[in-house]
Amino acid sequence: MDPSVSTPDQAGQLIPGQAEGVSYTPAAKPKRWTFRRLASGALVTIGLILLKLKALVLLAIEQGRLLLVNPFEGFGAWQFAVAGGSMLVTIAAYARQYRLGLVIGFVVITAIHELGHLLVIRAKGLRPGWVLFIPFLGGATTSTDQPRSAYDDAQIGLAGPIAGTFASLAALQIYKWTGNPLYLLIAFIGFAINLLNLLPLGLLDGGRISGAITKWMWLVGGAALTYKTVTHPNVLLILVLLLALFQVYASIMREKSEEFYRVTGAQRAAVAVAYFSLVIFLGHQALLTFDKLGTIAK
Repeated sequence: MDPSVSTPDQAGQLIPGQAEGVSYTPAAKPKRWTFRRLASGALVTIGLILLKLKALVLLAIEQGRLLLVNPFEGFGAWQFAVAGGSMLVTIAAYARQYRLGLVIGFVVITAIHELGHLLVIRAKGLRPGWVLFIPFLGGATTSTDQPRSAYDDAQIGLAGPIAGTFASLAALQIYKWTGNPLYLLIAFIGFAINLLNLLPLGLLDGGRISGAITKWMWLVGGAALTYKTVTHPNVLLILVLLLALFQVYASIMREKSEEFYRVTGAQRAAVAVAYFSLVIFLGHQALLTFDKLGTIAK
């Protein structure tokens, strides 16, 4: 038979060009990706990506733990209990006279202020002591170890008002977003309290800071507080004045040599610029927010 002659296929029909006696296998149809295969492949890919991201996040956390300072490192249960308990007592004391929202805002700004101190205390390698919230006075942060120099002491002192300033600015920003005057009042109180804290008195942050600039600033702060106490006497002002005088005396007498107060010119200039810039900024913001409060009240 001529090979070119077509032969019948299984259905009895001729397939052109196929020789007689030669088997024929139809060409396989191309495989198509089903939805199930696509979904499983996508899940596997996403899983691999998530595993990689998890590893990167854990690495970032570990690196951050090594680089960043934990302000509560070394804190024990009693220290947390005293800090939390004094905070609740302060809130309860203020809430009897003022709105609860205002009280909480003030306490939060105070807590952030004290957290600033803690961060630098730990960054200096010193052990933190106690964090206390004192009704009608604010807060206090102590250190088990004494600062090594007046420059370190000034940095610790500056950290609190700087942190408190950012907290007050956050309250001011919330006011601009919401228009709620409560946040404007919280911002004003934050600016004013942090500004008062910069008075050059040994008891306040300003006293710690001014020690690195010149100890003569303590006389200015002491004179201002004495004048205020004489013209408007009350038990609280008298107590603050006595504590401030004792703190100044202790700061001078605790160092038998001048080693503690040996500060370089560059360090002295840096502290002075930071201190007076903060005073000017806080004073400006306090006046602006006070004027806005007066406008709203009208």
